[in-house]
Amino acid sequence: MRRIVVACVMFVAFLTVPAHAAAPPGECLPGEIADIASLDGGYWLAGTDGRVHAYGTAKLFGSPAKPVVNIEATASGNGYWLAAADGTVWGYGDAKVSRETTPKLTSPVVGATRTQTGLWLTTADGTVVAPDGAVTARKRASVDIVATVSGKGYWLVAADGSIRGYGDAKAAPTPADLKAPIVSATSVGPGLVLAGADGAVFALAGATFHGSAAPLRLAEPIIGVTAATADGYTLAAGDGAVFAFGTDGFMGNAVTSADDCTPPDPTPGSEIVKVATAIKDGQVMQGWPGGFVPYAWGGGHGSAPGPSFGTCNWYTGPQPCRANVTFGVDCSGFARWVYHLAYGRDVLGGENTNGQLRKLTKSTTGRPGDLVFYGRSTSDTRHVAVFIGDGKIINALRTGTVIRVDSIDVSRDRLPGFYRVT
Repeated sequence: MRRIVVACVMFVAFLTVPAHAAAPPGECLPGEIADIASLDGGYWLAGTDGRVHAYGTAKLFGSPAKPVVNIEATASGNGYWLAAADGTVWGYGDAKVSRETTPKLTSPVVGATRTQTGLWLTTADGTVVAPDGAVTARKRASVDIVATVSGKGYWLVAADGSIRGYGDAKAAPTPADLKAPIVSATSVGPGLVLAGADGAVFALAGATFHGSAAPLRLAEPIIGVTAATADGYTLAAGDGAVFAFGTDGFMGNAVTSADDCTPPDPTPGSEIVKVATAIKDGQVMQGWPGGFVPYAWGGGHGSAPGPSFGTCNWYTGPQPCRANVTFGVDCSGFARWVYHLAYGRDVLGGENTNGQLRKLTKSTTGRPGDLVFYGRSTSDTRHVAVFIGDGKIINALRTGTVIRVDSIDVSRDRLPGFYRVT
């Protein structure tokens, strides 16, 4: 039996406001998102209440359940720091906190950055706090601090876009024509990327511009920017919306609404199978004029469920990549579309297979309409399919195929159990 091509783990955000990601009542966000941190293949969103939400390959290591203002990942991606407005720092995973007391500060912490020595903080009045607790008063209003690649210097960034470098941080120009205050900054290679509250992005000091969220109608202002790769960056808004650009990948968002937090009415599995079969047979569906639906890496993850153009970011299939000119769905995009049509709302949201699985309940006994997942573990899933009974599934398998019926054992990596909406 051949293994399926890894086809559905990662995808990027399309330039539209992400759809609400449905969440069980116990997971509904009680407050705003405070910050975002990333690693190659995933990211974390930290809520103002201290809760951490992990996406893609990012793992949860813990949270203080206390208000926080910043999150910063360790170099390995196997941990992160969370910082509070008063300078308190918590370390999880391999993040180490090298000071025992909280420094006395005259204004709240607004930014954090990582060097080889640990976590550095800056406050609204420009005070810089070193990992060992040493305090240096820089006496300039700041919204963020960004360490250089060497870790031997840093930039302090102000709301008006002015930048001051210390150590080996090279001078950078102030962006022109700001229409909203700068709220966050991050290093991308040797350069610097600034993000405005309106979604505008400014690439400075050698960084490359890959796009911005400025053209979009944002429900909430942008609150953070992070870079997972050397040729990309990701923005986060206060409501949990996420926008990925360049080679950074979109893994899901934390946007919820009151409707999302209410369990959906039960839907018979037969209705889910009916929808999946209709799509497989090429019938006219909402968002689809009819005809066989092709596989498209990253397809189906736009602002609304249903076929869309895919992307060549994170693509690992046959070359040359044609995902960005193929209108279709990938495996998780197909599952999202089917469940949206069956339930009448976006039950699974625009997340990848890991995010979808976390929203479902496992059953040892399968019934038609359940989802079947494939991968190395529940936190490293690679494929998802709709179970239709009699050992069969309907799925978007890989590049070059259309929505079709396969054996449930299409891959040796099938995870135990069946997953459904409770």
